[in-house]
Amino acid sequence: HGYTNGYLALTCALFISCVLCMMADSVILLLISWEVVSLVTFLMANNNDLPRWRFFMITHIGGLVIMAVFGYLWVFTGTGDMGHWYQLSAIMDDNVSSILILALFLGFGTKLGTIPFHAWMPEMYATSPTHTTALLTTVCSNVAVLILFKSVFSWIGISNLIPVFAVVLCILSVATAMWGAMESMVQTGPKRILAYSSMENMALVTMCLSLAMLFFDSFPALTSLVTVAALFHTMNHSVFKSLMMLTVDSIEDVTGERTIDRLGGIACVLPGLSAVALIGAMSLTAIPPMNGFVSEWMMLQALIGTDTVSSSMRVFMPLLIAMMGVCGMVVATSYARLYGFIFLGRPRSEGASNPRPLRKGSMAPLMVLAFFCIAMGLLSFPIMDGLFSGISDITLIDTEYGIALSGNLEPITLGILLGGSILLMFLMTRIFRTSRTIDDTWGCGGTLDERMQYSSEGFSQPIVRVFHPIYGDTTEKRGNRYVTRFMEPFVKYIYRPIGAGIVTLSYQVRRLQTGNIQSYLGYILITLMIALLAVRWL
Repeated sequence: HGYTNGYLALTCALFISCVLCMMADSVILLLISWEVVSLVTFLMANNNDLPRWRFFMITHIGGLVIMAVFGYLWVFTGTGDMGHWYQLSAIMDDNVSSILILALFLGFGTKLGTIPFHAWMPEMYATSPTHTTALLTTVCSNVAVLILFKSVFSWIGISNLIPVFAVVLCILSVATAMWGAMESMVQTGPKRILAYSSMENMALVTMCLSLAMLFFDSFPALTSLVTVAALFHTMNHSVFKSLMMLTVDSIEDVTGERTIDRLGGIACVLPGLSAVALIGAMSLTAIPPMNGFVSEWMMLQALIGTDTVSSSMRVFMPLLIAMMGVCGMVVATSYARLYGFIFLGRPRSEGASNPRPLRKGSMAPLMVLAFFCIAMGLLSFPIMDGLFSGISDITLIDTEYGIALSGNLEPITLGILLGGSILLMFLMTRIFRTSRTIDDTWGCGGTLDERMQYSSEGFSQPIVRVFHPIYGDTTEKRGNRYVTRFMEPFVKYIYRPIGAGIVTLSYQVRRLQTGNIQSYLGYILITLMIALLAVRWL
């Protein structure tokens, strides 16, 4: 990819800072390492100013919130050694501890894509080098989830008021997941689709952590189940999202195209790449026996199990289950659209018709990641048992997560059955194959070409029409075709007005810079008088 030595050095610095974040037992080391993660990611992004500066601004707002929380804990405990922090909520006011946990969710949410802090993600993913965004969506997100988990369940602890805040965070997470799923349906850039996919998957993780806080005191088995599901899904997301990001990078490299409207038919010329991409798409859509299926199945098990143990949640939990179902259907449609428009149908451009050969050795990492998507699904329970051992050490909950399961899942048996069924159907089609006549498809009196198939916008129109007020889409005519444009409502109604307000205020403040020394001396005098009066009054 022509990366410079400087880029490779920044990659090493990113890994070192992430490892230091996870190993840190000092507040200073943790905060410095977390700041380095944001700064290095900013430097590894492309030189497109707006996306990376938006990322820099939003994540640093989150960084300031995190710094304020850990600074308060340092002052409260009198030590910056986090080894001495454990269940501080027991000696802290319930309101304060709950607000600190809420602030941490929002602070780390700026990196995980929680609404409305996700505005940097689509542009950043679309314009930055693929390996930068792959590291950002996997390694950096995993570090954020781990620190958030340790902060909530070990250092601060669960207070009596936290269930109220947990419900709020759960609703925010579900709303984030729904928004990510819906936005992925209307994007035409593969990397933008994957950006909203990361947003949706990380929202499911934060939803599980919120549910764990809700269950913590009353249902230890459900707490174990939902935390295992959260951390296992974090691991799974790292694998299948890396696979899809690198697959998209390979597609862009060999075709030179950046939108799915210009692709199609890649499966005919690159069948190996198509096969690993299909495995990644199946993992994204949680199709058994892939790894994504098991972790999302565990989430649903936790939601369903709540109904049997708590009558007070019998209204709230069915709504969550319904929202997860709707979200899953939209996501499945979105990833089917992503895979179909890239690999199936007729080529829509010269680059898709005659792609360059893949770079030598580029299939090797994709095959390894595809293998792990399958292996982590088949061997999911041994992996989750290892995760539970670590979780119990942090939360001191020793109740097995399997107690909360309402049914048995045997991933290996399921995989054998599905694989055997596919093999049986293949053999039957070969054994009972009859003679075939191949002819051209009827073209309604004309010649078939790439335009006589679904466009990505046409595929998305049913959901766009239903949610038109939310999407805020506008349709305009360009030449002989109509084009639908989408603008993030959060950018349009939040960030742009705030940016315009800051610019206006800056112009007003600039009037103070007259260049007159007498004016500056007057400003100093006024500031000193105000400071003296403030000290006197305090």
